[in-house]
Amino acid sequence: MFGRTVYNFLVYCLVPSRTLQITIVDKGHLVGMVLLDLQKAIDTVDHGILIIKLKAMGFSTSAVRWFSSYLSDRLQLVDVSGVHSTEAGITCGVPQGLILGPLLFFLIYVNDMPGAVKHKLLLYAEDSAMLVSDKCRHDIENILSSEMAKLSQWLISNKLSLHLGKTESILFCSRQKLKAQPSLNVISNGHTLKPKSCVKYLGTTIDQCLTFKSMARSVIKKANSRLTFLYRKKQFLTYHTNFWLCL
Repeated sequence: MFGRTVYNFLVYCLVPSRTLQITIVDKGHLVGMVLLDLQKAIDTVDHGILIIKLKAMGFSTSAVRWFSSYLSDRLQLVDVSGVHSTEAGITCGVPQGLILGPLLFFLIYVNDMPGAVKHKLLLYAEDSAMLVSDKCRHDIENILSSEMAKLSQWLISNKLSLHLGKTESILFCSRQKLKAQPSLNVISNGHTLKPKSCVKYLGTTIDQCLTFKSMARSVIKKANSRLTFLYRKKQFLTYHTNFWLCL
């Protein structure tokens, strides 16, 4: 989920990637990364836990009451061809469609998630990633598996869950080392996370050697697709539009 400003792109995506590259080249380390996919994250926020976290963060009594009022007494029903189900109260999840709902989740509810693990945990919207650097692939696998176990406990305590089918792992290293150790074997809740040769993080495609060639190919492919579409519709375009497209 990317689509923010260029500044955010540089701070949250390119800078961490560049840091990985420096670590690999200068120190000869390997870097393991697990991209976390929270399952129905915003829809499963527990109202009671959220209120407790608001109090812990120092919100005033009146502010906490306001948030409690904002979340409580909401009803839902199912409408099928004009036939309505019985109304039921909503006890979890934050309202979507407004700025406040996602902010409550991203800035408050998961704000303490990095404290559950010892290693680097990048949080940006619902795209979270854990990074571990070491010279031995097996040590990285053991550390990530151990950290995933701690993270699972935090998720259970906060009534959240991982989508293990979409949570992925990737190993960053130099081309020479990649031949000897192509992927990671990270375990979470008895499930082996899917190892990938390239992943999408904050809208950017990152490969194992951080060359960004996969991203370039993807952009070129999309551009060619758009140009092909415009070429097929050229008879509907004006002379000036065709002129500017050919520049």
